[in-house]
Amino acid sequence: MLFAFDFFLTPRGQARRDEAAALTRVSTRRNELAADSDSRLRERAEELRRGRTLPEGSVEAIALVAESIRRTHGLAAHEVQLRAGLALAEGALVEMATGEGKTLAALLPAFCFALRGRGAHVATVNTYLAERDAAFAQPVFARLGLTVGLLRENEPNPAAKRAAYAADVTYGVGTEFGFDYLRDQLALRAAGRTEARFHEILLRRAPPKPDLLQRGHAFAVIDEADCVLIDEARSPLIISTGAKRPSATPEVYRLADEIAGGFREREHYTRDARTARLALTPEGERHAFARLTDAALLQLRRVWLQYLEHALHVRHQFRRDVHYVVAEDRVMMVDEFTGRLCHDRTWREGLHQAAEARAGVTITEENSSEATISRPAYFQLYERICGMTGTAAEAASELRETYALRTTVVPPHRPCRRALLPDRVFATRTAKHAAVAREVAARHATGQPVLIGTRTIENSEALADALVSLGLPLRLLNAKQDAGEAAIIERAGQPGAITIATNMAGRGAHIPVPEESLRVGGLHVIGLERHESARIDRQLIGRAARQGQPGSAQFFLSLEDDLLQRRAPGIAARLARSASHDELPPGVAVHFRRAQRKVEAGDRTQRRALAAQHRWLDELKQAL
Repeated sequence: MLFAFDFFLTPRGQARRDEAAALTRVSTRRNELAADSDSRLRERAEELRRGRTLPEGSVEAIALVAESIRRTHGLAAHEVQLRAGLALAEGALVEMATGEGKTLAALLPAFCFALRGRGAHVATVNTYLAERDAAFAQPVFARLGLTVGLLRENEPNPAAKRAAYAADVTYGVGTEFGFDYLRDQLALRAAGRTEARFHEILLRRAPPKPDLLQRGHAFAVIDEADCVLIDEARSPLIISTGAKRPSATPEVYRLADEIAGGFREREHYTRDARTARLALTPEGERHAFARLTDAALLQLRRVWLQYLEHALHVRHQFRRDVHYVVAEDRVMMVDEFTGRLCHDRTWREGLHQAAEARAGVTITEENSSEATISRPAYFQLYERICGMTGTAAEAASELRETYALRTTVVPPHRPCRRALLPDRVFATRTAKHAAVAREVAARHATGQPVLIGTRTIENSEALADALVSLGLPLRLLNAKQDAGEAAIIERAGQPGAITIATNMAGRGAHIPVPEESLRVGGLHVIGLERHESARIDRQLIGRAARQGQPGSAQFFLSLEDDLLQRRAPGIAARLARSASHDELPPGVAVHFRRAQRKVEAGDRTQRRALAAQHRWLDELKQAL
């Protein structure tokens, strides 16, 4: 008998008994509904909708939508998906293993919420998933008399957006929901200015309300919720102006970059071993002011030393084809969590211009922020949120603290057969790539498919060169060619396939593994580095051995990896000095996990501080 493990649910034994009873009622009711005609199913849905309440919790609604899924797609929701749906409908965050059918499970709470008549938002992490999931949901909900809207990214037509929000269930990328909220706030702000005064003074009546995009924030179902609510919480959503115009004051950024290029560590700047932050020394400050020209002085928008610190940060903390790419005379950010290019995002407060100066491209105007909100603050606007992810248990306490979300871990439908091999550690990145190339060649010779996850574009291309030199065929997916990424990832399980992708590329895409591949061990996943978040490592290895299939995973690490170099450089240097062979003992991998835990703790502290700052600002606004 499967069971769900509930965090922060008291008493736990009673919760499990209640859940088992609810599952029994759903299964019984679904069997009874199988005899109904389509028209009778729709009538039952309309009865629930008119009542705006759900008898016996959400059992009746979940049984209805599960039957509609069966009739529409020929898929019978299995017990794990029903458990997840029940927990989601109650406002929980559910951890489901990769490949367990989160797309189907999301329909269950979305239907329950949509019956309340105030709209349900289903937020995904990319456009592909939003379009795929909306297409899957539309005929299911249509059979029950409900409508589905698709919120397209960068949609220029406000009427199309309003139509999407007017639907019973609206699918879209999570950030687009947030940006539309900010657009509505700007519209409300504009309406409260000149036009409002005109109506009040001259026409003697209240001004008309602006035609907003959204109709409120009642319910939200968040896919890949740990990524949205935790990993991206430090990056606020900002609507700004000015970034695409050439800067009228480019010389000050170029001068700062030139000066920073001649600075020496310890003499002109120091590096904090714990945070990796760079700071100017008194000698560095003296030298910076000595080099400041009259022309640059007139262009300053902030303290001169901040320009120098940004230039140092770009030179020593940013790497081309890792943190950004240069194309068409532009610097484009690479999202640290997804590996995708951020075409319309820039770093703030002059940092992006420092990167442009370093890259030698046209320097653009700094952004002027018009409206902003943090991701936690946006999702806290909803009366109820729930979410799904393959990795949530590690963040359960933070999710409860920040969002009041209970975390439920649902075990897989079939026992996991993944073979997790011990980490291998090498002295240099070159030695690591050579070892990975040999490992891939050996598995390819047997016909086993291999998927290699990298953190950076730079590493993906370096490894691709090593594999090509051995005559191995491969598919490369990184931020430089992200078109059709789902189609590339979906072929990764084919016999003998070799696929290199950034760790998060194609997240959510199904990887079919045919019988021929299963006979030789199934999909083998190689992690080329440890990420700063252990949850993202778990997402990567979760691509192997889905739904009880055979599969395996292993990480290859080096002392030159960013995690160790940035977070524990002293340990990396000591281990490098003592290394007598290219490959180090397996026990060395513990240092990577310690560095990872240190980063995660620091990130948690930063997110809590950000949340506290927003609470303080909200209280201040209310007081005024």
